[in-house]
Amino acid sequence: MNNLSKNDFLKLYRNILRCHKILQEPMRSMGDQYVKTEWKLHKKATPKQAIQFYEQWNIYCNILLTQRDSILKENSNNNDNYNNNNNDNNNDNNNFINIGQDLNEKQMKSLNKKQIEQLDKLKSETSTVYTPSDK
Repeated sequence: MNNLSKNDFLKLYRNILRCHKILQEPMRSMGDQYVKTEWKLHKKATPKQAIQFYEQWNIYCNILLTQRDSILKENSNNNDNYNNNNNDNNNDNNNFINIGQDLNEKQMKSLNKKQIEQLDKLKSETSTVYTPSDK
């Protein structure tokens, strides 16, 4: 992991933005902007910080990839059901899709004050623009 290249970071960045395509608006544009901002802020990170940054974003990307694949498979099955049964209820792509993962207690305790403030700010911003009842 110590031999990360600029290309590795770029590939991860692109993969994350691709994964965001499954997000509903405005979460997609907010997520894309957050990723872009984080990448800009960490351009001059120390090698140790860069490794931690890469590892955490890689975990995030893997979670999204797994969830994306599940959603695509479910949508494919729903489309098959719709085509076979001609039933509109089987193809409701406007339902709220729960994406991501909550931080566990260990992860929360590892955050510094600035990170907690940033997380609270992000949580506040996202709760005002999108709720599960939005369609």
